[in-house]
Amino acid sequence: MDLMPSRRRALRMLFRRVPACALFATLLCLVAPPSMAETRGYVISWFATATDIPDYKADCPLGHLDGQTEMIERELRGIGLSQQEAVKAIADDTVGKYASRIFTNARVNGKPAPILNYPEATADPNIETVTGQYAYGFDLGGNPQNKFIDPETHQKIDNQLWRAVGCTESFHEAPPGKPYPEELSWNLMIDSAPAWTLQLSGKDLSHDGPVTITLDRATQHLERDANGNVLADDSYVIESHSRSHNVLQGEIRDGILTITPKDIYLEGELPFYPEIALRSAHMRFKAESNGTLVGYWGGYLDWRRYVYMYTGRPSNGADSIGMYHALKRFADFGPDPKTGQNHYISGTFRMEALPAYLTRLDGSVVAPPVHNAGGLRQIEAAQAAVKIVTN
Repeated sequence: MDLMPSRRRALRMLFRRVPACALFATLLCLVAPPSMAETRGYVISWFATATDIPDYKADCPLGHLDGQTEMIERELRGIGLSQQEAVKAIADDTVGKYASRIFTNARVNGKPAPILNYPEATADPNIETVTGQYAYGFDLGGNPQNKFIDPETHQKIDNQLWRAVGCTESFHEAPPGKPYPEELSWNLMIDSAPAWTLQLSGKDLSHDGPVTITLDRATQHLERDANGNVLADDSYVIESHSRSHNVLQGEIRDGILTITPKDIYLEGELPFYPEIALRSAHMRFKAESNGTLVGYWGGYLDWRRYVYMYTGRPSNGADSIGMYHALKRFADFGPDPKTGQNHYISGTFRMEALPAYLTRLDGSVVAPPVHNAGGLRQIEAAQAAVKIVTN
């Protein structure tokens, strides 16, 4: 006797009597639950050109300051003053009466022109450049004969930006100090310029494994605490449909987060950082015990846009004209097909990102703050002593 028809009828009756929600729950029990991803939110609270000056004499053995004072002295001599007269004018603070002659001492089409607007029309003063062996950065595949050694990874790296500017007075800083124009710009403008956010996502951020890093611009500026430092755990709304949206793939390995190189772009509204545009961007992060990320971004940047932040603001403690020519000379990527002059230079920035709530415009939380290092290696005591903060 065939029982199959009767079984089918019984099953049909069962499905009719069991409520749909209970049936759905039963089916879910038969399927393995999906693994849950973890996402953490951060806001970039500190950003500057990566400096490395453990031994200035080793990096710059000639000992030239190559700052604004040296530039003005040179320009005073260029308009006819003797060295003694130039030094006296600087000491007596009477340079102002020569200013119009100094800063129009370039010649464009045979006519006087502002030297800082036309640095190409000035002679290269050949400022001292870094000859030491250490600088922070990444191996971008550049000239193997012209590399530094990263003091953390001990790998050969490309950072010709540091070679060009590292002997300049403005860059005689170590965290928590920034190069002077960058620090001035950052501390004055972060109270009005939109912040940059960072999301870190992965299956389990307490262990090594693949991760996704998402960079965005926020709709509001950084908030400070009562001491003037950037406030942790504040909420930042991610700007939707922004050209500053970057999704990067990476991994945590042996407690260090790195990414697969990719071009990145972040629009800015700071005088020194109208943008962060890196070709073949690399990143390396560690963490403090409270979850704050500290690390480096490296890649190739347009050297002309970088140096404009110095030539466009002469009161910056740097030899702007000397920097222009040094950056041009050491540019190491993207040759012009006609002239052969490279458009880009390898460089590295140091950054800090504090835990923060990241939300959408409707208030829904995209990523919460987490105050532990997770799977990231904690910064060693020697590094923690120079913790990066916004003052």
